[in-house]
Amino acid sequence: MDLGIIRDLGRWTDYVFKTIGLKPIAPPPPPPPPLSPPTNTLMYGSIVSSGAKNFVRCAGLSGTLAICLGVYGAHAMKDNTPEELRRLFQMAQTYHLLHSVALLGLPLVSRPLITGSLFIGGITLFCGPMYFHSIRNDARYRRVTPYGGLLLLAGWISIVLL
Repeated sequence: MDLGIIRDLGRWTDYVFKTIGLKPIAPPPPPPPPLSPPTNTLMYGSIVSSGAKNFVRCAGLSGTLAICLGVYGAHAMKDNTPEELRRLFQMAQTYHLLHSVALLGLPLVSRPLITGSLFIGGITLFCGPMYFHSIRNDARYRRVTPYGGLLLLAGWISIVLL
């Protein structure tokens, strides 16, 4: 196709429009430039504080420890271990793993350092003595378990209040 004919047709159309008083339709504006990836989202980590990132790392370590202890409990606590100690170990492992996963959500809370410290303290003081009691059949550290439970509760409440 001859481009000269198309050019002439365009000129003739413009002439006719000007003669009868119509203005040619302006070409549409160019499309906006593509959006760059957001730099202020959790996906890119720019608004996540270093303290919150450290708690996410602690969540990985704590979850690994919870899984390893669960494997230990499944294989080492045989039929010669009393049912009460196996149940206690299972409860400690469940709470440990649950709160390890909760540590992953700390970048989403307003005060991650407070909430994370409460969770880690709670895991240590609640689950630790229960593990020790169930593995060694020694209850001398069980008196600190309620304080660990209070720290875990305070961690959950801090998500709501802070």
